[in-house]
This record gives sequence, structure tokens and C-alpha cells, in this order.
Amino acid sequence: MSEVKHVIFRLGNESYSMNIEYVKAIEQDYMIIPLPDAPENVKGMINLRGEIIPVYSLRSRFHMEEIQRTKDSQLLIAKAGAVQIAFEVDAVVGIETIEPQQQKEIPIVIRTDATNYIGGILDVKNQIVVEISITNIMSESEWDDIAELIREHS
Repeated sequence: MSEVKHVIFRLGNESYSMNIEYVKAIEQDYMIIPLPDAPENVKGMINLRGEIIPVYSLRSRFHMEEIQRTKDSQLLIAKAGAVQIAFEVDAVVGIETIEPQQQKEIPIVIRTDATNYIGGILDVKNQIVVEISITNIMSESEWDDIAELIREHS
């Protein structure tokens, strides 16, 4: 395993990361258009340079209280397979190069269906960072619902 770059971000007091291979852009200036009857954890959509992209709430997914957007709030525009999706985060901390020795396996005691979104545990500057697996953050049916939502609004 070689070094990999990760986007490090905050949700509340916790640090998370996404492999930069999936992150296509980081946006700060955005307006979320709410959608009634949207799939669970979908806050709405944005129009990004003419492209309609659903906004997924990681706070909702992790059962954290939703907060008002701040000047630090950002969207990570990511692509998993054919679906492009925006993940709203409290703040992007930076981009870090992760060496193999900084990446740890998920402890067996926390490996469940509910935590299969965890790609690994990273040690970044002596701080624990939870790596999010983009492909596992949602179930297959949730991905299908998102793809259908995109087709309906494109």
C-alpha cells in the first residue's frame, strides 16, 4: 500500500476524511434547494455550474444535530460510480498525505452493518480521523434513490 491523499474535515468536534480520489471539488458558496419527499439524509440539491447535484447530510447520517450553515461550512463534491453527490461538512481542515503506517484497521468490536461506512482509522498529526468509504456511506437502495432523484430533476 502506498501513500494516499485525503481531504480532512470536521463535523462537530470529530475529524473525518475522504480519499481525494473521489472528491472532485470543494465548494464554499452554495445555496441548497430543499426537496420535499427527498430520500433520507438528503437535504436538497444545488445547481453547480448547470449541473444538479443532491446534497447529503453526514450530520443526519451520523445522528448529529443539524446546525445552521456557518462561514466555514463547505460541500465536498464527490463521485462514486456514475453518481455525483455533495456532502455538507462543518469545515474542511485540509488535504493530508496518508502514509501506510498512519492507516489502521477498524477494531473488530465496532465492525457492524451500521459502521460499514468506516474505511479505516487514520492517525493524522496524533489525532484520530475516521476515514469514510464513499461507496459504503449509503446502502445500494439509497444510491438507487439518489440516482432516481437526479434523473427526475435533470
